[in-house]
Amino acid sequence: MNLYKAHFVHPFTQVPLIVYFNQSNGHVTFEKDNEILELLLKLQKELAQDKQFLENISEASNICQTQYPVKSFTDVYEFLETLGVTKDDLTFQQLHLH
Repeated sequence: MNLYKAHFVHPFTQVPLIVYFNQSNGHVTFEKDNEILELLLKLQKELAQDKQFLENISEASNICQTQYPVKSFTDVYEFLETLGVTKDDLTFQQLHLH
């Protein structure tokens, strides 16, 4: 399996996310970056009181529940650009699964 991941902050919601690209089956999926979220909420206590940010975190769950079909990294970058994320915002790393 060829699996890649990259971390980014959603440009409109400011929610940190992880994007996974499974090159073997041609899907992109998302996950909230809970480690970064926890760190942000500890360091910036006002964020924990920011209703808009908390709503954005909740709504980020919607994007995380769907697999999005793509055929190549070119398709991945084009799809992410529709979300406002540019290629320069991402550094994909290959995951080695055993």
